[in-house]
Amino acid sequence: MAGVLQEKKRNVTLADIAREVGVSQALVGKVLGSCSGNIRVSKKTAAIIEEAAKRLNYRPNLSARILSGQKSKLLGVLIDTQPPPVRFRTLAYIDRYAVANGYRILIGEAHDSIDSLYQHYQNFMQYNADGVICLAHDYPDQADRLRELFQHVHNIVFIEKPALENAVWVDVDREQATFELTSQLLTERKRVGLIAENPAYYTIQQRLAGYRRAFQERGMEPNPALIHMIQNKEKSLEERMLRIAEEFVLPARLDAVIAPNDLSAAYLMRALLKHNIRIPEKIAVAGFDNEPFAEALYPSLTSIDDNNERIGRAAVQLLLERLETSPVSGPKSIRIVPRVIRRESA
Repeated sequence: MAGVLQEKKRNVTLADIAREVGVSQALVGKVLGSCSGNIRVSKKTAAIIEEAAKRLNYRPNLSARILSGQKSKLLGVLIDTQPPPVRFRTLAYIDRYAVANGYRILIGEAHDSIDSLYQHYQNFMQYNADGVICLAHDYPDQADRLRELFQHVHNIVFIEKPALENAVWVDVDREQATFELTSQLLTERKRVGLIAENPAYYTIQQRLAGYRRAFQERGMEPNPALIHMIQNKEKSLEERMLRIAEEFVLPARLDAVIAPNDLSAAYLMRALLKHNIRIPEKIAVAGFDNEPFAEALYPSLTSIDDNNERIGRAAVQLLLERLETSPVSGPKSIRIVPRVIRRESA
């Protein structure tokens, strides 16, 4: 025992643990997942082996695991370097459910580049990652490149529907969520407006579709004058929201408005208060993403919550199912509908 504990200059091996516990190396390998076979191990013996491995600071040999034909237990995650903060909450839940299933994650970051994301995917494969979850792919004008590089990649799951055939993805139904929020506002208000960003993005198209459907299902024709598309992002967000308040919200005589996200909504509320507009008495305000600060605002902010935990859990579930499917099956998705969180602002 002392000999093993004193050898701190080299990695602890299965043989070291076997000598420490007084069992065979094959038995230790069975418990710690380094070898397969039909060896039976009692719960008591397994607990003793696991305790010894922890005490001796045993680290599995990834190369040996792979050479023996086992999974690496690594998952890659692709994410944009400049995502909305809500994406990091999804990433945290992906990590949680990956760990719960015995996996660790590797992260690759890129911005507005399908080519860079594919390079990260290749790097993951060089590290023998079992599969990949992609949170970044909705880039305008790069759909053809996405198809060219990822069409025949089968060990990947996307967050949001990709421009690919036979893909596996988590379908975040923001159209339905926007429809529900707009419908709720229309039961109490008459002139409900929407502020949206670049409509080339699929997620923005979803919002626009849900907003318009809420009017149509009430027998009303959506009024283009109640939709403001943000064109100029050169100024600060505070300045943009002040201008939108003065050039869109107030002139359009809106009595409710849905902002692009919670931070935009907070600055919009600030701009309206500067004009002595009471919220929600005069104008109701809502946002997207259900940021932690939304409840701390005064009035507290109505928002749409993506259901990040369900998205993360579904992504890991779909990927693990994909990895176990042979031959690879066709397209598959899990639909997640974000939740409307009503608070004081609307």
